[in-house]
Amino acid sequence: MINTGTRLQQVKTHLLNYISQNKLKRNDQLPSEASIAKTLGVSRNTLREAYISLENEGIIMRRHGVGTFVANSPLIRDSLNDFAPFAQIIKDGGYTPSFKTISVERITPPVDVYKTLNISPADQVRRIKRIVLADEKPVIYIEDYLSPLVQAEVPDWSQFNGKMVDFLAAALNTRLQQIQSNIRAAALSSQISQYLEKEVGTPVLSVRSTIYTVDNQAVSYSQIYFESDIVELNIVRMIRTH
Repeated sequence: MINTGTRLQQVKTHLLNYISQNKLKRNDQLPSEASIAKTLGVSRNTLREAYISLENEGIIMRRHGVGTFVANSPLIRDSLNDFAPFAQIIKDGGYTPSFKTISVERITPPVDVYKTLNISPADQVRRIKRIVLADEKPVIYIEDYLSPLVQAEVPDWSQFNGKMVDFLAAALNTRLQQIQSNIRAAALSSQISQYLEKEVGTPVLSVRSTIYTVDNQAVSYSQIYFESDIVELNIVRMIRTH
């Protein structure tokens, strides 16, 4: 079922994944609109919006009365560099990583969280506040919000190794499909500055990251703040031609 908060983008992502995973070439036909709409649990109107967007990008072409086909165009996808774990990012910078869990609690989710996780505003979610340290210096602040689907607990969150992807895959006993991340520059707020031991207003790298299962169900939503003097994220643009 597609998340209402990012419905159009997720439909586009599903179509791109379908083309890539099935190794479709120019003029190969996609499934019918009715079939895809039913699979994703979205309206035909939403699907058509995604088709129009992908057609404008030159990825697909629609033939009236016939169907939708792959166009002769490369697929370009952005991803964090193999989604390196935080510990690896810090090691690559020449520092020794460690983790500190600040709190683990069940809360009523903020608006952006329940919309992203596609749950009711009344549902309780687990929020884990953590800090990642480099040579004992705090460089990453993380707030993870776990979907009610995730019932498993880490025996000792204070000893958690930070591998959220591994934890979710084991807890849900399912394969995870993708991580969608929005990255932007931000000024450190008073709430976060105490954890990163920086002055309010200090420039940081802000990431909003959502992890999805193979059936496009969002199972976690994270708000992450990177101390940009130490932590660097690399973006890889993969070009796949068919």
